[in-house]
Parts: sequence; structure tokens; C-alpha cells
Amino acid sequence: MAKTARAVSVLLAGVCLCCLPAFVPGPGRFARSVAPAAVGAGALGMLGAAPAYADKIDDAAKVLSEKSYPFLKEIDWTSDVYGKLPTQPPLKVMTAIDTMLKMGAAMDPAALKTGVLAHSQAIANMDSKGVATLADYTAINSAIGHMISSVPASKTMDVYNAFAKFNLGSDVGPYMMSKVNAADAQAAYKALMDFKDVVKASQR
Repeated sequence: MAKTARAVSVLLAGVCLCCLPAFVPGPGRFARSVAPAAVGAGALGMLGAAPAYADKIDDAAKVLSEKSYPFLKEIDWTSDVYGKLPTQPPLKVMTAIDTMLKMGAAMDPAALKTGVLAHSQAIANMDSKGVATLADYTAINSAIGHMISSVPASKTMDVYNAFAKFNLGSDVGPYMMSKVNAADAQAAYKALMDFKDVVKASQR
């Protein structure tokens, strides 16, 4: 159950934080697995040569999206809880966000632009509950994969280390798990781990 609760916090942190300048992996096994090379922000030169493994990332994003979409639809996106995360003093949050900004600045500009446009499109098409369409969700995941793969692994870990101390996995996980179907959360987490492996393989 602890692992499943952490799955919820990882995925929620990723989905929520990927709207910021960079995708941030949530605390837990996900970020540790990405350490050598990240469901966190996210979560993208395409103006020049296409990034390595672009097709594999796109394919993996499609699988991730399809397997995690049921979980995504169960989340209450109208809740005010997301506006209260992370539950830390403002200065500590700003310090952590600084690492995100640095990660975003290191990303391939074209990949970053693709991510911004994917999010903009998803917002325009979301339903009354704040849920993106499957197609838009897939585009976002693909963009996040390319964004992360375009930066050194050290940048990803800098962001993780900055947010790990916030204990989102233990503070937020159990609460969020009570709001969704555990089986769907577990399926989404497994899909996220598979997606992470694909992105990690192409990360420089």
C-alpha cells in the first residue's frame, strides 16, 4: 500500500509540476531510477536535428497515456489541494523552483516550445472537470519525454534532490490514494516506470 500511495504522489507531482518551466519527478523510486540518466516536471534540437530515440519516446508516451488515463480521470482536478502543494515555506519552495528554472533553461528550445504548445492545446480542449483529452494527454507526455531527454541527468537529479525533502510521498500519497482506484494508480505507476526507462535511454 505504501508503494501504491507513493505512485499516486509521483504521478500527481509529475502532472501538476510539468506545467512549470520543467518537469519535476516526484519523490521516490521514480527519481532514484532516473538518477543515472524522470511522472514528477515535467513532464522536450527540433529546430535542427531530431532528438535521439524520438520515435521510441513517442511510442512509449502513447502506452503510458493509455494505461494511466483511467487514473487521470479519477483525480479531482477542481480540488484546491493542488494550490497548497508543496506544503513548505515559500523560501524553500522558491529555492526548489530555481533548480527547475535551471533545468528548463538547459532544455532544447524547440522541445520546450513543443511542450508549451501541447499544454496550451490541452487546456483549450479540457472538459468541465479539468481533464485533458487522451490525444492531448499523449502529446504532453511525449513532449515531457523529449524535454527531459534533452538535458543532462544531473539537471534532473538537481530538481529531484531539491523537492525530495518535501516528503510529498508520505504527506500527500496516502490522502490522494484514498481518492482514486488503487488498481488504476498501480497500473499508471508501472506504465510511468516503463516510460522512464525509455526516456532514460535517450537522456544525454
